[in-house]
Amino acid sequence: MDENSNEMAEKQTSYFRTIKPGKVLVDYGPVTMLIEANRGDQPFTKAAVAGGEVAVYLLGELAANLFITRQAISELDPARDSTYPEVLRRMVASVRRLGEADFTPMAAVAGTFSDLVKEAALTAQADSVVVNNGGDIALHLRAGGNCLRVGIVRDLAESRITHTLNIYPDQGIYGIATSGLGGRSLTKGIASAVTVLAEDGSLADAAATAIANAVNCDDSVVERCLAEELDPSTDIRGHLVTHRVGCLSMTSIETAFAQGLERFRQLYREGMIKGVVIFIQGQVRMFPDNLAHPLE
Repeated sequence: MDENSNEMAEKQTSYFRTIKPGKVLVDYGPVTMLIEANRGDQPFTKAAVAGGEVAVYLLGELAANLFITRQAISELDPARDSTYPEVLRRMVASVRRLGEADFTPMAAVAGTFSDLVKEAALTAQADSVVVNNGGDIALHLRAGGNCLRVGIVRDLAESRITHTLNIYPDQGIYGIATSGLGGRSLTKGIASAVTVLAEDGSLADAAATAIANAVNCDDSVVERCLAEELDPSTDIRGHLVTHRVGCLSMTSIETAFAQGLERFRQLYREGMIKGVVIFIQGQVRMFPDNLAHPLE
């Protein structure tokens, strides 16, 4: 039986609820997050609830620092990084590693939230945790445990799982994030989806944004507009983003793949990420070669 299940079943709030033993759904403001925690082979609701409490707290903490989160990383004084709350410190650190001067800390927000919630569940004595924050995932698998099969999409606009990744406890992969056209955030590229694997969710989130932007080409079927025309509250006002993509030629697709994979290689050489899967209009490229498998 799930430890503390009766106690935790009574602990519901308007922000999160236990949907089954070991699984908590957080639905609070812009955050829709599923937290799954286990200890040994048993679901561990108490740890999942501890993660949910942290998720709610983090959102309030970040809301108090919105002015900083919406500034380009080049405008933030590195000497002040240590004065930020932990969630913002990690967002800033991940984005700084990208070397993208016009990125804001928000490029790593979802993955950073997932990391901190995962850590809270582990502190509460779980030994296996998966936090899915709208597709930005932080995970910790029990040593010696089974692999985790993760579903990914080839088109964010369709939101239909088409491929799977097998993640093993000894791979050093603790973060998975996806970016691209049709996702929750705006993109400058033409990828229908870019999924990145990294040592934590914060780095995966930031890197997925950067690689998705790099998956690009000059083609008349690509329509662009200012970011604020699509999202008046965007943190990248004045930036040109992709609005719509028509049927691309294979030359354009191969050009975009080449540019995206080059950006991946840069980040891979720097030790920032461990793998990538890039989709463009049904075509796919990945590294390592056997990383993703079509859903049968």
